[in-house]
Amino acid sequence: MWFLLFGGMLFDMLVIAVNWKSGNIEDIQHWHNFFRITNPGDYFSVKYGVLLFAVVSLIAYRNTSKTIRFLLTIGLVVIFADMAFTMLHFVPINIYMSTSNLDPVLTQQKANSWFTLNYLRIMLDFVGLYVAARALHKSYVEIA
Repeated sequence: MWFLLFGGMLFDMLVIAVNWKSGNIEDIQHWHNFFRITNPGDYFSVKYGVLLFAVVSLIAYRNTSKTIRFLLTIGLVVIFADMAFTMLHFVPINIYMSTSNLDPVLTQQKANSWFTLNYLRIMLDFVGLYVAARALHKSYVEIA
């Protein structure tokens, strides 16, 4: 699940979001028209999946080594941080961008803020992917 989330974030940053990176109102409207059937919030289902698997993994591996439990706990903290960061910073920007009354200067500022801080969110997701992979590796090493 972490791989799906991280891959989706990279795809969004490299393929979809670059179309409105300029912050021009025309580009924002084009982006909004692109998501007329769906919306960018649909990727939350993957985030909820990561959260579910993080909790289930922590419960399933509660009787293993401290290292595995620590790595799984870090993964759980990271997904909570990612979700909070998304809800507090990115969702308000996406809501603003989907309105029809956009101020050119404010829109440019919000687009710049979205792109600058999205690198931090991608790094968070990479950390989550890394600790989950490390915990999985440790679980196989301990069994053998």
